[in-house]
Amino acid sequence: MNDRDKANLDFLLNADFDTLVDWFNKVSADDVDYAMELMAAAKAELALRIVELDDYVEDVSDAAAVLDKFRI
Repeated sequence: MNDRDKANLDFLLNADFDTLVDWFNKVSADDVDYAMELMAAAKAELALRIVELDDYVEDVSDAAAVLDKFRI
């Protein structure tokens, strides 16, 4: 992900609702696809970081118990 992608992702993640609605009404379907690709890439990067962090923790049972409350 280059700096432009990161700036666009930052916009998408931090814009308020009205700004996103306005953006959505002005962009093309390709722009929406690009935004979805950015979010998917960010999600994959976060998942990788989580795996890396798990490597440094020996006992995650307490964290797992807390997270279980939020799983559907």
